[in-house]
Amino acid sequence: MRSAKVMQRVKLLLLLLVVPFVFSCEEKHDVAGLDRFSQSQLVVWNRHLSEIIIKDIFSPPVASRIYSYPNIAAYEALAPAYPAYQSLSSQLNGLVNVPQPEEGKELYLPVSSIIAFSTVGQKLVLDELKVQEYEAAYLAQVKEIGIREEVLHNSIDYGRQVGEHILAWAKKDGYVETRALTRHVVSNEPGAWQPTAPDYMPAVEPHWNKIRPFAMDSAAQCKPKTPTAFDSLATSDFYKDAMEVYEIVKNIDDEKLLIARFWDDNPNVSYTTGHVMYFKQKLTPPGHWMSITSSAIRKNKLDMMEAAETYVMVATALADGFISCWDAKYAYNSIRPDTYIERYIDADWDPILQTPPFPEYPSGHSVISAAAATVLTHKFGDNYAFVDSTQLAIGLPTRTFNSFNEAAIEVGESRIYGGIHFRPACDLGAEQGKTVGNLILTKLRTRRMDQTAQL
Repeated sequence: MRSAKVMQRVKLLLLLLVVPFVFSCEEKHDVAGLDRFSQSQLVVWNRHLSEIIIKDIFSPPVASRIYSYPNIAAYEALAPAYPAYQSLSSQLNGLVNVPQPEEGKELYLPVSSIIAFSTVGQKLVLDELKVQEYEAAYLAQVKEIGIREEVLHNSIDYGRQVGEHILAWAKKDGYVETRALTRHVVSNEPGAWQPTAPDYMPAVEPHWNKIRPFAMDSAAQCKPKTPTAFDSLATSDFYKDAMEVYEIVKNIDDEKLLIARFWDDNPNVSYTTGHVMYFKQKLTPPGHWMSITSSAIRKNKLDMMEAAETYVMVATALADGFISCWDAKYAYNSIRPDTYIERYIDADWDPILQTPPFPEYPSGHSVISAAAATVLTHKFGDNYAFVDSTQLAIGLPTRTFNSFNEAAIEVGESRIYGGIHFRPACDLGAEQGKTVGNLILTKLRTRRMDQTAQL
C-alpha cells in the first residue's frame, strides 16, 4: 500500500512539473497586443522613410515617388483583411494582378503590410541597409509581443510577394530611363529660366513628365492656366508681379520671414563661410505634407487600414502633382524672380530663400500642397484645425491652421515672401493642384461599391 501511495505521489509530482513545461513551450500569440502595436506602425514607417530621404538628399519629385510605392504596397497587402476595401489594381496606371493571400494559410496581414512597405522602400532609397535594420527591429518587436512562428512566416512571405509585385510595376514607370536622358539646355531667351546663385546648379528633373502618372491619363492632363506674359517694361503686368516680390522681400517683417522659412523645405541648402561651403539637409515638400498626414492620422486614432488608405491617397496626389507641375515647368521654362529683379530692377537684390534649381512657373509647393490639402479636406473635413509641428526638428516653432486649405494658401504666400516665386505661379499653381487632388478622389476608389463610406 505504502509503495502504491509513493508511486501516486511521484506521478503527481511529475505531472506538476511537466504540465507547466508543456504550457511554457506553447507559442505565445497575442492578437490583441499585435493589433495595438500595429495601429501606429504606418506612421512609424513613414517617419523612417522621411529620415532616410533627408539623409539621401533626394529631390522633391523623386521623394514623392519614394513615398508613393511603399504606401501602395502597404495598402495592397493589408486590404484583403478588410472586406469593405478593395485593391487599387486596374485603377492605378499599369497596376494589375496584385497577389492575394493563399487560401488555407493563416496570416496576420498587418505584418504583411509592413513587410511589403519595407520590401519596396529599401529598393527605392540609397541607404538600403537602414531599412533592413528598421525591419529587423520591427520583427523583433512583433516576436516579443507574441505571434505563432507559422503565422509570422506566412505573413512575411505574403508581404514580400506584394512588395516584389509593386517593385516590378514601379520599374516600368520610366524613372530608370530618365536617368540616362540629356540635361536641360539653358535658353538665352530674355524670359527663360537661368541657373541661380549661389550654386548655379543645372535644372533638376527636366524629364519628370516622362514618368508614368499614378492616376492621371498623362502628365499634361491637369495643365495650369497660362502665366503672365514675360515683359521687361516697367508698365507691364510681369514687371508689376516682380515689383510685388521685390517690395515684400525688401520690407519683410518677422511673421512673413517665419512663414517663408517654415515652408522652405529645401532638401539641400548650401551655406558659404569664407572659402568653405557646407550643406544642411531638410525635409522635402512632400515629406512635410506626409508629416501633416501622419499628425491627422494620430489625432483621429485611425486604425491601420484607414491609415493606409489615407497615406496612399495623399502620396498619390503628391506624386501626380509633381508630374503635372514639372510638365508645365519645363513647357513654360519661366525666369525666376532672382534673375529678373537683378536684371531689370535692382542688381544687388537677393531673395530670402535659396532659389531652387528649376523653372519658376508654376510653383511646385503650391501645386502639391493644394493637391494634398484637397485629399485631406475630403477625409477630415473643411474646418479641421491642426497644429503643424513638422519643423520643430530644425528649430522652428509650430504653426496652427484652421484647415488644410488654409495651410496650402500660406504655402503659396511663403514662396512670394521668400522671393522665389511670382504670385501667378502660386495662385494658378494652387488651382492646378486642386484639379489634381480632385482627380485622385474621383478616379481612385478604395471602398467597395456596396460601402457607403468612402475616403
